[in-house]
Amino acid sequence: MLFNRHSFALVALSLTFVAIADEAPRKLPQNSPAEPKEESVSLVVRYGTDQVSAQSVESPRQRVEVVSIPESDAEAYAAFLKQNPGVLSVEPNYPVSNPRMPSPPITIAPGVTSAQSITNAPNDPAFIDQYAWQPPTQQYPGVHDILEAAKKSPQKRKVRIGVTDSGFHQVSDLVFTGGYNFSTIDGPGLDFYTPQIDPSCTDSHGTAVAGIIAATTNNFEGVAGIVDAELYAARVMSCGTGLLNDLATGIYWLSGQPTGSAPTMSSPVDIINVSMGAPAPSCPSYLQDAIDYATSKGVLIVAAAGNESLDVNNYTPANCDKVITVGSVGRNGTTSNVSNYGDGIDVAALGELVRTLNGDGEESYWFGTSFAAPNVAGVAGILKQQAPGLSSEQTVVRIKESVRYPEIFDTGTFRGGILDANNLVTRFQAELEEAHPEFKPALAAQERCHRTAYQNTSPDPSDLAKVYELTADGTLLHAADAFFTVFEREKGQSIADAQLIAATRESTFLIEQVDSDNSYVFDVCQQNGSACKYGKSLVLGIERSGMSASACDK
Repeated sequence: MLFNRHSFALVALSLTFVAIADEAPRKLPQNSPAEPKEESVSLVVRYGTDQVSAQSVESPRQRVEVVSIPESDAEAYAAFLKQNPGVLSVEPNYPVSNPRMPSPPITIAPGVTSAQSITNAPNDPAFIDQYAWQPPTQQYPGVHDILEAAKKSPQKRKVRIGVTDSGFHQVSDLVFTGGYNFSTIDGPGLDFYTPQIDPSCTDSHGTAVAGIIAATTNNFEGVAGIVDAELYAARVMSCGTGLLNDLATGIYWLSGQPTGSAPTMSSPVDIINVSMGAPAPSCPSYLQDAIDYATSKGVLIVAAAGNESLDVNNYTPANCDKVITVGSVGRNGTTSNVSNYGDGIDVAALGELVRTLNGDGEESYWFGTSFAAPNVAGVAGILKQQAPGLSSEQTVVRIKESVRYPEIFDTGTFRGGILDANNLVTRFQAELEEAHPEFKPALAAQERCHRTAYQNTSPDPSDLAKVYELTADGTLLHAADAFFTVFEREKGQSIADAQLIAATRESTFLIEQVDSDNSYVFDVCQQNGSACKYGKSLVLGIERSGMSASACDK
Protein backbone atom coordinates (compact mmCIF):
# COMPACT_ATOMS: atom_id res chain seq x y z
CA MET A 1 0.00 0.00 0.00
CA LEU A 2 1.28 3.44 -0.85
CA PHE A 3 2.49 5.39 2.15
CA ASN A 4 0.13 8.16 3.26
CA ARG A 5 1.54 10.97 5.37
CA HIS A 6 -1.90 11.55 6.85
CA SER A 7 -1.91 8.07 8.39
CA PHE A 8 0.75 9.00 10.96
CA ALA A 9 -1.89 9.31 13.66
CA LEU A 10 -2.66 5.60 13.29
CA VAL A 11 0.82 4.43 14.17
CA ALA A 12 2.04 3.93 17.69
CA LEU A 13 4.75 6.54 17.20
CA SER A 14 2.55 9.59 16.92
CA LEU A 15 3.70 12.60 14.93
CA THR A 16 3.54 15.74 17.01
CA PHE A 17 4.44 18.16 14.24
CA VAL A 18 4.53 18.13 10.47
CA ALA A 19 5.25 21.24 8.42
CA ILE A 20 6.34 21.97 4.91
CA ALA A 21 9.87 23.36 5.06
CA ASP A 22 9.79 27.14 4.75
CA GLU A 23 6.82 27.46 7.14
CA ALA A 24 7.16 28.40 10.80
CA PRO A 25 6.72 25.33 13.00
CA ARG A 26 3.83 25.21 15.39
CA LYS A 27 4.64 24.73 19.06
CA LEU A 28 4.46 21.21 20.42
CA PRO A 29 1.55 20.47 22.74
CA GLN A 30 2.51 21.19 26.32
CA ASN A 31 2.71 18.29 28.76
CA SER A 32 0.72 18.49 31.96
CA PRO A 33 2.50 20.34 34.79
CA ALA A 34 2.97 17.08 36.66
CA GLU A 35 4.99 15.52 33.83
CA PRO A 36 8.61 16.40 32.97
CA LYS A 37 8.91 17.97 29.55
CA GLU A 38 10.61 15.66 27.08
CA GLU A 39 13.07 17.13 24.59
CA SER A 40 12.02 16.99 20.96
CA VAL A 41 14.14 16.06 17.95
CA SER A 42 13.86 17.74 14.55
CA LEU A 43 14.17 15.53 11.47
CA VAL A 44 14.20 16.46 7.79
CA VAL A 45 12.30 14.07 5.52
CA ARG A 46 12.88 14.09 1.76
CA TYR A 47 10.21 12.59 -0.52
CA GLY A 48 10.24 11.46 -4.12
CA THR A 49 8.19 13.60 -6.50
CA ASP A 50 5.48 10.93 -6.73
CA GLN A 51 4.86 11.27 -2.99
CA VAL A 52 3.98 14.94 -2.91
CA SER A 53 0.89 16.85 -3.93
CA ALA A 54 0.43 18.19 -7.44
CA GLN A 55 1.16 21.72 -6.20
CA SER A 56 4.52 20.61 -4.82
CA VAL A 57 6.11 18.92 -7.81
CA GLU A 58 7.53 22.08 -9.38
CA SER A 59 9.52 23.14 -6.34
CA PRO A 60 12.46 21.14 -4.94
CA ARG A 61 11.94 22.93 -1.61
CA GLN A 62 8.46 21.43 -1.29
CA ARG A 63 9.75 17.84 -1.45
CA VAL A 64 11.07 18.35 2.07
CA GLU A 65 9.20 18.22 5.36
CA VAL A 66 10.41 18.94 8.87
CA VAL A 67 9.03 16.75 11.66
CA SER A 68 9.55 17.33 15.37
CA ILE A 69 8.98 14.37 17.69
CA PRO A 70 9.87 13.28 21.22
CA GLU A 71 13.52 12.34 21.53
CA SER A 72 12.69 8.85 22.85
CA ASP A 73 10.75 8.08 19.65
CA ALA A 74 13.19 9.56 17.14
CA GLU A 75 15.19 6.48 16.18
CA ALA A 76 12.18 4.20 15.78
CA TYR A 77 10.19 6.83 13.94
CA ALA A 78 13.02 7.48 11.48
CA ALA A 79 13.27 3.72 10.85
CA PHE A 80 9.51 3.59 10.26
CA LEU A 81 9.69 6.35 7.66
CA LYS A 82 12.60 4.76 5.86
CA GLN A 83 10.55 1.62 5.20
CA ASN A 84 8.50 3.55 2.70
CA PRO A 85 10.05 3.60 -0.81
CA GLY A 86 8.69 7.11 -1.37
CA VAL A 87 10.94 8.50 1.36
CA LEU A 88 14.38 9.33 0.02
CA SER A 89 16.04 10.15 3.33
CA VAL A 90 15.40 10.95 6.99
CA GLU A 91 18.20 13.00 8.54
CA PRO A 92 18.78 15.18 11.58
CA ASN A 93 17.94 18.84 11.31
CA TYR A 94 21.28 19.66 12.89
CA PRO A 95 21.60 22.64 15.24
CA VAL A 96 23.88 25.20 13.59
CA SER A 97 25.78 28.21 14.84
CA ASN A 98 28.48 30.62 13.85
CA PRO A 99 31.93 29.09 14.40
CA ARG A 100 33.16 29.71 17.93
CA MET A 101 35.34 32.83 17.88
CA PRO A 102 38.77 32.32 19.48
CA SER A 103 38.54 35.79 21.02
CA PRO A 104 35.90 38.52 21.07
CA PRO A 105 36.03 41.35 18.54
CA ILE A 106 38.33 44.23 19.37
CA THR A 107 36.97 47.70 18.71
CA ILE A 108 39.77 50.18 18.03
CA ALA A 109 39.39 53.45 16.18
CA PRO A 110 41.59 53.84 13.07
CA GLY A 111 45.06 55.22 13.71
CA VAL A 112 46.29 58.57 12.51
CA THR A 113 48.36 56.99 9.73
CA SER A 114 46.73 57.74 6.40
CA ALA A 115 46.30 55.18 3.64
CA GLN A 116 46.75 57.95 1.09
CA SER A 117 50.47 57.19 1.09
CA ILE A 118 49.45 54.09 -0.85
CA THR A 119 48.82 54.85 -4.52
CA ASN A 120 45.11 54.77 -5.40
CA ALA A 121 44.18 53.51 -1.93
CA PRO A 122 40.57 53.90 -0.75
CA ASN A 123 39.97 56.85 1.58
CA ASP A 124 38.11 54.80 4.21
CA PRO A 125 39.73 55.57 7.61
CA ALA A 126 40.39 51.94 8.63
CA PHE A 127 41.76 50.86 5.27
CA ILE A 128 45.34 51.14 6.49
CA ASP A 129 44.54 48.28 8.91
CA GLN A 130 42.81 46.05 6.36
CA TYR A 131 45.76 43.72 6.06
CA ALA A 132 44.21 41.39 3.50
CA TRP A 133 44.44 44.18 0.92
CA GLN A 134 48.22 44.48 1.29
CA PRO A 135 50.85 42.79 -0.93
CA PRO A 136 52.58 39.74 0.55
CA THR A 137 56.05 40.15 2.00
CA GLN A 138 58.54 37.75 3.50
CA GLN A 139 57.33 38.78 6.95
CA TYR A 140 53.63 38.71 6.10
CA PRO A 141 52.94 36.13 3.35
CA GLY A 142 49.41 35.44 4.65
CA VAL A 143 47.80 38.48 3.02
CA HIS A 144 46.04 38.63 -0.35
CA ASP A 145 47.11 41.67 -2.43
CA ILE A 146 43.48 42.67 -2.92
CA LEU A 147 44.22 46.31 -3.72
CA GLU A 148 46.30 45.46 -6.80
CA ALA A 149 43.62 43.03 -7.98
CA ALA A 150 40.93 45.68 -7.58
CA LYS A 151 43.00 48.22 -9.52
CA LYS A 152 43.46 45.84 -12.45
CA SER A 153 39.92 44.52 -12.67
CA PRO A 154 37.43 46.48 -14.79
CA GLN A 155 34.21 47.29 -12.92
CA LYS A 156 31.84 45.99 -15.60
CA ARG A 157 28.86 45.58 -13.28
CA LYS A 158 27.79 45.11 -9.69
CA VAL A 159 27.95 41.53 -8.52
CA ARG A 160 25.14 40.09 -6.40
CA ILE A 161 26.28 38.48 -3.15
CA GLY A 162 24.22 36.74 -0.49
CA VAL A 163 25.19 36.28 3.16
CA THR A 164 23.54 33.52 5.22
CA ASP A 165 23.90 34.44 8.88
CA SER A 166 22.26 36.39 11.70
CA GLY A 167 23.33 39.53 13.52
CA PHE A 168 22.51 41.92 10.68
CA HIS A 169 22.37 45.60 11.64
CA GLN A 170 21.67 48.83 9.81
CA VAL A 171 24.91 50.80 9.72
CA SER A 172 25.75 53.73 7.48
CA ASP A 173 28.81 52.11 5.86
CA LEU A 174 26.95 48.97 4.74
CA VAL A 175 23.89 48.80 2.48
CA PHE A 176 21.74 45.71 1.98
CA THR A 177 19.69 45.61 -1.21
CA GLY A 178 17.29 43.14 0.39
CA GLY A 179 16.87 40.37 2.90
CA TYR A 180 14.49 37.99 4.66
CA ASN A 181 14.24 36.14 7.97
CA PHE A 182 14.14 32.37 7.37
CA SER A 183 14.79 31.32 10.95
CA THR A 184 12.09 28.94 12.21
CA ILE A 185 13.02 30.05 15.72
CA ASP A 186 11.68 33.59 15.32
CA GLY A 187 10.59 33.88 11.68
CA PRO A 188 9.70 33.89 8.91
CA GLY A 189 9.32 37.54 8.09
CA LEU A 190 10.46 40.53 6.09
CA ASP A 191 12.39 41.99 9.03
CA PHE A 192 15.95 40.67 9.03
CA TYR A 193 17.79 43.26 11.11
CA THR A 194 18.48 42.04 14.65
CA PRO A 195 17.09 45.09 16.54
CA GLN A 196 13.74 44.71 14.76
CA ILE A 197 13.41 41.07 15.84
CA ASP A 198 15.23 40.74 19.16
CA PRO A 199 16.54 43.99 20.65
CA SER A 200 18.17 42.03 23.49
CA CYS A 201 20.51 40.22 21.08
CA THR A 202 23.95 41.81 20.79
CA ASP A 203 25.14 39.55 17.96
CA SER A 204 26.55 41.40 14.93
CA HIS A 205 28.29 38.49 13.18
CA GLY A 206 26.45 38.93 9.87
CA THR A 207 27.27 42.64 9.79
CA ALA A 208 30.97 41.91 10.25
CA VAL A 209 30.97 39.25 7.51
CA ALA A 210 29.08 41.46 5.06
CA GLY A 211 31.32 44.45 5.81
CA ILE A 212 34.42 42.57 4.65
CA ILE A 213 32.74 41.78 1.35
CA ALA A 214 30.89 44.93 0.44
CA ALA A 215 31.13 47.85 2.87
CA THR A 216 30.86 51.11 0.94
CA THR A 217 34.29 52.08 -0.37
CA ASN A 218 35.74 55.58 -0.80
CA ASN A 219 33.14 57.30 1.38
CA PHE A 220 35.56 58.58 4.06
CA GLU A 221 33.89 56.22 6.53
CA GLY A 222 34.56 52.88 8.18
CA VAL A 223 36.23 50.21 6.09
CA ALA A 224 36.57 49.38 2.40
CA GLY A 225 34.51 46.53 1.00
CA ILE A 226 36.35 44.24 -1.40
CA VAL A 227 33.79 44.47 -4.18
CA ASP A 228 30.98 46.74 -5.33
CA ALA A 229 27.98 44.49 -4.76
CA GLU A 230 24.26 44.23 -4.35
CA LEU A 231 24.13 42.61 -0.93
CA TYR A 232 21.35 40.26 0.23
CA ALA A 233 20.89 39.02 3.79
CA ALA A 234 19.37 35.58 4.38
CA ARG A 235 18.79 35.51 8.13
CA VAL A 236 18.82 31.76 8.77
CA MET A 237 19.65 31.81 12.48
CA SER A 238 18.41 33.63 15.57
CA CYS A 239 21.16 35.43 17.48
CA GLY A 240 23.85 33.07 16.21
CA THR A 241 22.05 29.71 16.49
CA GLY A 242 19.55 27.87 14.34
CA LEU A 243 18.71 24.75 12.37
CA LEU A 244 20.46 23.45 9.27
CA ASN A 245 17.34 23.15 7.12
CA ASP A 246 16.82 26.89 7.50
CA LEU A 247 20.24 27.35 5.88
CA ALA A 248 19.13 25.15 2.99
CA THR A 249 16.01 27.32 2.63
CA GLY A 250 18.12 30.48 2.54
CA ILE A 251 20.38 29.02 -0.14
CA TYR A 252 17.36 28.15 -2.30
CA TRP A 253 16.02 31.67 -1.93
CA LEU A 254 19.30 33.36 -2.80
CA SER A 255 19.53 31.08 -5.86
CA GLY A 256 16.23 32.38 -7.22
CA GLN A 257 13.92 29.57 -6.09
CA PRO A 258 10.44 30.71 -4.93
CA THR A 259 10.50 30.00 -1.19
CA GLY A 260 7.44 30.19 1.04
CA SER A 261 6.22 33.72 1.65
CA ALA A 262 9.60 35.34 0.90
CA PRO A 263 9.65 37.67 -2.12
CA THR A 264 11.30 35.78 -4.99
CA MET A 265 14.67 37.08 -6.10
CA SER A 266 14.67 38.69 -9.55
CA SER A 267 17.68 36.55 -10.42
CA PRO A 268 20.13 34.36 -8.51
CA VAL A 269 23.02 35.94 -6.68
CA ASP A 270 26.52 35.30 -7.99
CA ILE A 271 28.05 34.22 -4.67
CA ILE A 272 26.79 33.04 -1.28
CA ASN A 273 28.96 33.34 1.83
CA VAL A 274 28.23 30.78 4.57
CA SER A 275 30.12 31.56 7.78
CA MET A 276 28.21 29.07 9.92
CA GLY A 277 27.90 25.33 10.31
CA ALA A 278 27.41 22.24 12.41
CA PRO A 279 29.42 19.18 13.40
CA ALA A 280 28.22 16.41 11.08
CA PRO A 281 30.00 13.32 9.70
CA SER A 282 28.76 14.08 6.18
CA CYS A 283 26.78 16.66 4.27
CA PRO A 284 23.04 15.97 4.75
CA SER A 285 21.28 15.29 1.47
CA TYR A 286 18.72 18.07 1.97
CA LEU A 287 21.56 20.59 2.26
CA GLN A 288 23.47 19.10 -0.67
CA ASP A 289 20.29 19.36 -2.75
CA ALA A 290 20.17 23.10 -2.02
CA ILE A 291 23.84 23.51 -2.92
CA ASP A 292 23.38 21.51 -6.13
CA TYR A 293 20.45 23.73 -7.07
CA ALA A 294 22.51 26.86 -6.41
CA THR A 295 25.48 25.71 -8.50
CA SER A 296 23.12 24.74 -11.33
CA LYS A 297 22.16 28.43 -11.39
CA GLY A 298 25.81 29.50 -11.54
CA VAL A 299 26.05 30.43 -7.85
CA LEU A 300 29.37 30.00 -6.04
CA ILE A 301 29.10 28.97 -2.38
CA VAL A 302 31.97 29.91 -0.05
CA ALA A 303 31.96 28.06 3.28
CA ALA A 304 33.94 28.72 6.45
CA ALA A 305 35.87 25.65 7.60
CA GLY A 306 34.92 26.13 11.26
CA ASN A 307 36.88 26.86 14.43
CA GLU A 308 36.94 23.54 16.27
CA SER A 309 40.55 22.48 15.49
CA LEU A 310 39.07 19.32 13.94
CA ASP A 311 39.09 17.62 10.56
CA VAL A 312 36.89 19.72 8.32
CA ASN A 313 35.33 16.56 6.86
CA ASN A 314 33.26 16.44 10.06
CA TYR A 315 31.82 19.96 9.72
CA THR A 316 28.97 20.93 7.40
CA PRO A 317 28.45 22.68 4.96
CA ALA A 318 32.25 22.82 4.69
CA ASN A 319 32.20 19.07 3.93
CA CYS A 320 29.59 19.36 1.17
CA ASP A 321 30.36 18.93 -2.51
CA LYS A 322 30.49 21.95 -4.82
CA VAL A 323 31.50 24.50 -2.17
CA ILE A 324 34.85 26.21 -1.75
CA THR A 325 35.95 25.61 1.84
CA VAL A 326 38.11 28.24 3.52
CA GLY A 327 40.58 27.74 6.39
CA SER A 328 42.19 30.51 8.41
CA VAL A 329 45.77 31.79 8.55
CA GLY A 330 47.44 34.74 10.23
CA ARG A 331 49.35 37.48 8.46
CA ASN A 332 52.55 35.50 8.93
CA GLY A 333 51.12 32.65 6.85
CA THR A 334 50.80 30.09 9.65
CA THR A 335 47.62 28.16 10.27
CA SER A 336 45.32 29.68 12.87
CA ASN A 337 45.21 27.45 15.97
CA VAL A 338 41.43 27.18 15.98
CA SER A 339 40.88 26.53 12.27
CA ASN A 340 39.53 23.19 11.18
CA TYR A 341 41.99 21.44 8.91
CA GLY A 342 42.48 18.59 6.44
CA ASP A 343 42.35 17.76 2.77
CA GLY A 344 38.90 19.34 2.57
CA ILE A 345 40.38 22.85 2.85
CA ASP A 346 40.37 24.32 -0.67
CA VAL A 347 41.99 27.67 0.11
CA ALA A 348 43.35 29.54 3.14
CA ALA A 349 42.61 33.19 3.87
CA LEU A 350 43.33 35.76 6.55
CA GLY A 351 41.23 34.99 9.63
CA GLU A 352 43.10 36.94 12.29
CA LEU A 353 42.85 40.67 12.93
CA VAL A 354 40.35 41.05 10.09
CA ARG A 355 39.21 44.68 10.03
CA THR A 356 35.47 45.15 9.50
CA LEU A 357 32.35 46.61 11.15
CA ASN A 358 30.40 45.74 14.28
CA GLY A 359 26.69 46.27 14.87
CA ASP A 360 27.25 49.92 15.78
CA GLY A 361 29.17 50.54 12.57
CA GLU A 362 32.46 50.81 14.46
CA GLU A 363 35.73 49.61 12.94
CA SER A 364 36.79 46.44 14.76
CA TYR A 365 39.03 43.40 14.46
CA TRP A 366 37.48 39.93 14.15
CA PHE A 367 38.92 36.41 14.34
CA GLY A 368 38.25 32.99 12.85
CA THR A 369 37.26 31.21 9.66
CA SER A 370 33.99 33.17 9.60
CA PHE A 371 36.04 36.17 8.52
CA ALA A 372 38.47 34.28 6.31
CA ALA A 373 35.60 33.07 4.10
CA PRO A 374 34.31 36.56 3.11
CA ASN A 375 37.81 37.48 1.93
CA VAL A 376 37.45 34.65 -0.60
CA ALA A 377 33.85 35.61 -1.43
CA GLY A 378 34.88 39.20 -2.09
CA VAL A 379 37.85 38.24 -4.26
CA ALA A 380 35.64 35.83 -6.21
CA GLY A 381 33.35 38.82 -6.74
CA ILE A 382 36.21 40.79 -8.31
CA LEU A 383 36.67 37.99 -10.84
CA LYS A 384 32.92 37.69 -11.46
CA GLN A 385 32.73 41.42 -12.12
CA GLN A 386 35.07 40.94 -15.03
CA ALA A 387 33.76 37.56 -16.18
CA PRO A 388 30.10 37.26 -15.13
CA GLY A 389 29.60 34.15 -17.22
CA LEU A 390 32.10 32.02 -15.30
CA SER A 391 30.45 29.01 -13.71
CA SER A 392 30.94 28.34 -10.01
CA GLU A 393 33.17 25.36 -10.88
CA GLN A 394 35.37 27.48 -13.16
CA THR A 395 35.66 30.20 -10.53
CA VAL A 396 36.75 27.67 -7.91
CA VAL A 397 39.35 26.17 -10.24
CA ARG A 398 40.82 29.60 -11.02
CA ILE A 399 41.00 30.56 -7.35
CA LYS A 400 42.70 27.27 -6.45
CA GLU A 401 45.17 27.52 -9.34
CA SER A 402 46.29 31.01 -8.30
CA VAL A 403 47.08 30.36 -4.61
CA ARG A 404 50.52 30.74 -3.03
CA TYR A 405 52.45 28.29 -0.87
CA PRO A 406 54.97 30.34 1.14
CA GLU A 407 57.79 28.47 2.79
CA ILE A 408 56.24 28.76 6.25
CA PHE A 409 52.87 27.40 5.07
CA ASP A 410 51.97 23.95 6.43
CA THR A 411 50.71 21.89 3.49
CA GLY A 412 50.09 19.00 5.85
CA THR A 413 47.38 21.00 7.61
CA PHE A 414 45.62 22.54 4.61
CA ARG A 415 45.48 21.11 1.12
CA GLY A 416 44.81 24.48 -0.50
CA GLY A 417 47.28 27.36 -0.45
CA ILE A 418 46.86 31.02 0.50
CA LEU A 419 44.47 33.19 -1.51
CA ASP A 420 46.25 35.55 -3.93
CA ALA A 421 43.81 38.04 -5.45
CA ASN A 422 46.37 39.79 -7.63
CA ASN A 423 47.67 36.52 -9.07
CA LEU A 424 44.09 35.42 -9.77
CA VAL A 425 43.26 38.54 -11.77
CA THR A 426 46.67 38.74 -13.48
CA ARG A 427 46.53 35.13 -14.68
CA PHE A 428 42.99 35.54 -15.96
CA GLN A 429 43.77 38.72 -17.86
CA ALA A 430 46.85 37.09 -19.42
CA GLU A 431 44.63 34.23 -20.61
CA LEU A 432 42.21 36.72 -22.14
CA GLU A 433 44.98 38.52 -23.99
CA GLU A 434 46.35 35.25 -25.33
CA ALA A 435 42.93 34.00 -26.41
CA HIS A 436 41.66 37.21 -28.02
CA PRO A 437 40.88 36.49 -31.69
CA GLU A 438 41.28 38.71 -34.72
CA PHE A 439 37.94 40.22 -35.71
CA LYS A 440 37.68 42.43 -38.78
CA PRO A 441 35.47 43.19 -41.78
CA ALA A 442 35.71 40.24 -44.14
CA LEU A 443 36.46 42.39 -47.21
CA ALA A 444 39.23 44.28 -45.43
CA ALA A 445 41.67 41.42 -45.87
CA GLN A 446 44.56 42.05 -48.24
CA GLU A 447 43.81 38.87 -50.19
CA ARG A 448 40.34 40.21 -51.02
CA CYS A 449 41.53 43.22 -52.99
CA HIS A 450 38.89 42.75 -55.66
CA ARG A 451 36.23 44.01 -53.30
CA THR A 452 34.34 45.69 -56.17
CA ALA A 453 33.86 42.32 -57.82
CA TYR A 454 32.33 40.92 -54.63
CA GLN A 455 29.99 43.87 -54.37
CA ASN A 456 28.97 43.85 -58.02
CA THR A 457 28.00 40.19 -57.90
CA SER A 458 26.21 40.36 -54.54
CA PRO A 459 22.39 40.62 -54.49
CA ASP A 460 22.74 43.20 -51.71
CA PRO A 461 26.21 44.78 -51.66
CA SER A 462 25.44 46.63 -48.42
CA ASP A 463 25.26 43.28 -46.58
CA LEU A 464 28.92 42.61 -47.36
CA ALA A 465 29.93 45.51 -45.18
CA LYS A 466 28.29 43.71 -42.23
CA VAL A 467 30.20 40.48 -42.70
CA TYR A 468 33.08 40.04 -40.27
CA GLU A 469 35.80 37.43 -40.23
CA LEU A 470 36.99 35.91 -36.96
CA THR A 471 40.30 34.09 -36.66
CA ALA A 472 41.04 32.28 -33.39
CA ASP A 473 43.91 30.18 -32.10
CA GLY A 474 43.01 26.59 -32.89
CA THR A 475 45.05 25.30 -29.96
CA LEU A 476 42.46 26.74 -27.56
CA LEU A 477 40.14 23.82 -28.33
CA HIS A 478 41.65 21.30 -25.91
CA ALA A 479 38.47 19.29 -25.32
CA ALA A 480 36.38 17.40 -27.86
CA ASP A 481 33.25 19.25 -26.75
CA ALA A 482 34.86 22.72 -26.98
CA PHE A 483 33.70 25.17 -29.66
CA PHE A 484 34.60 28.70 -30.68
CA THR A 485 31.46 30.69 -29.92
CA VAL A 486 30.21 34.22 -30.52
CA PHE A 487 27.39 35.90 -28.59
CA GLU A 488 25.47 39.00 -29.61
CA ARG A 489 24.24 41.38 -26.92
CA GLU A 490 21.84 44.20 -27.62
CA LYS A 491 22.28 47.54 -25.90
CA GLY A 492 21.20 47.34 -22.27
CA GLN A 493 21.05 43.54 -22.31
CA SER A 494 22.87 41.51 -19.66
CA ILE A 495 25.55 39.07 -20.73
CA ALA A 496 23.40 36.24 -19.36
CA ASP A 497 20.75 37.10 -21.96
CA ALA A 498 23.17 37.47 -24.88
CA GLN A 499 22.22 35.35 -27.91
CA LEU A 500 24.51 32.62 -29.21
CA ILE A 501 24.99 33.32 -32.93
CA ALA A 502 27.93 31.06 -33.82
CA ALA A 503 29.48 27.82 -32.60
CA THR A 504 32.16 26.10 -34.65
CA ARG A 505 35.44 24.20 -34.37
CA GLU A 506 36.85 26.02 -37.41
CA SER A 507 39.53 28.50 -36.41
CA THR A 508 38.45 30.99 -39.11
CA PHE A 509 34.77 31.69 -39.74
CA LEU A 510 32.39 34.47 -40.78
CA ILE A 511 29.82 36.39 -38.73
CA GLU A 512 27.10 37.95 -40.88
CA GLN A 513 24.86 40.95 -40.22
CA VAL A 514 27.13 42.50 -37.59
CA ASP A 515 25.27 45.46 -36.07
CA SER A 516 27.44 48.31 -34.83
CA ASP A 517 24.81 49.18 -32.20
CA ASN A 518 25.26 45.81 -30.53
CA SER A 519 28.24 44.23 -28.81
CA TYR A 520 29.81 40.85 -29.55
CA VAL A 521 31.58 38.43 -27.23
CA PHE A 522 33.93 35.57 -28.08
CA ASP A 523 34.51 32.52 -25.90
CA VAL A 524 35.35 28.83 -25.87
CA CYS A 525 32.23 26.99 -24.77
CA GLN A 526 30.21 23.87 -25.34
CA GLN A 527 28.19 23.86 -28.53
CA ASN A 528 25.06 25.14 -26.79
CA GLY A 529 26.94 28.13 -25.35
CA SER A 530 27.33 26.77 -21.82
CA ALA A 531 30.44 26.18 -19.68
CA CYS A 532 32.30 29.10 -21.27
CA LYS A 533 35.99 29.11 -20.33
CA TYR A 534 36.41 32.88 -20.13
CA GLY A 535 33.03 33.77 -18.62
CA LYS A 536 31.88 35.65 -21.73
CA SER A 537 34.34 38.44 -21.05
CA LEU A 538 36.21 38.65 -24.40
CA VAL A 539 34.51 41.58 -26.11
CA LEU A 540 35.11 41.87 -29.85
CA GLY A 541 35.87 45.31 -31.24
CA ILE A 542 33.82 46.56 -34.19
CA GLU A 543 35.32 49.02 -36.67
CA ARG A 544 32.31 51.32 -36.70
CA SER A 545 33.97 53.95 -38.88
CA GLY A 546 35.39 51.41 -41.23
CA MET A 547 32.65 48.90 -41.74
CA SER A 548 33.09 49.13 -45.49
CA ALA A 549 36.78 49.98 -45.55
CA SER A 550 39.24 47.78 -47.39
CA ALA A 551 42.95 47.32 -47.13
CA CYS A 552 42.99 47.58 -50.89
CA ASP A 553 42.04 51.28 -50.72
CA LYS A 554 45.37 52.12 -49.13
